[in-house]
Amino acid sequence: KDLLLPIKQEFEQKKAEGKLQYNDNYTEQFAHPVAYMDTVANIPFDDKLLDIATMFFGCVPALNNAQLRKSKATDLHETQLKGNGQTTRYHCDKDSPRLIKMFIYLDDVDENNGPFTYVEKSHLHKFNNWKNSVRQEDATIEQIYGKGSVKYLTGNVGDLVMANTNGFHKGKKVIENERLLLTLTYSVHTTEWRPNYCSGRLTQAFYDQLPENKKPVADHLEKV
Repeated sequence: KDLLLPIKQEFEQKKAEGKLQYNDNYTEQFAHPVAYMDTVANIPFDDKLLDIATMFFGCVPALNNAQLRKSKATDLHETQLKGNGQTTRYHCDKDSPRLIKMFIYLDDVDENNGPFTYVEKSHLHKFNNWKNSVRQEDATIEQIYGKGSVKYLTGNVGDLVMANTNGFHKGKKVIENERLLLTLTYSVHTTEWRPNYCSGRLTQAFYDQLPENKKPVADHLEKV
């Protein structure tokens, strides 16, 4: 937890400086925090996180991207939210054929302030014509997979949630308070969907000082 409070403080500093990528009625997001936030740079290369990702893939993975995003309470319906607010509706990520996302909660999260929500086993089984719509309605998901398959991953500051986001998932809409979330995406493939949007960045100076066994983790990142 002692690593996370400084992240929140630096995020607010970037916001005050007008450096957020998005800042609307639901989403505040800072782009490329690994490259441009000192408090974030080391976290994707943490030994514990890399051990977990390596066990998942059976080899050393690479970081595709990192996002630092705050979601804020609103009375607007999910369909009315702009941009990244649309992630409050069910979708599947297309970044890579096989990937794992790690979500680190920087706020305590209950069912009212945006828990990561996952449809159990939906990464294994899809329904006909699911690709025809980028977003899926709650009623559709619940009818096909059953309400019991919908899992709300609540947690506390510092808790880590992991998922293969090729399955249906969303961030439940925040209706009280707010939720700051650090997201790390690992894979063994480069990003295949909207590469200019999804590909992460890392400073060349930071890369040069990484130990040799961790440099492959930065293979997919643009060095700036």
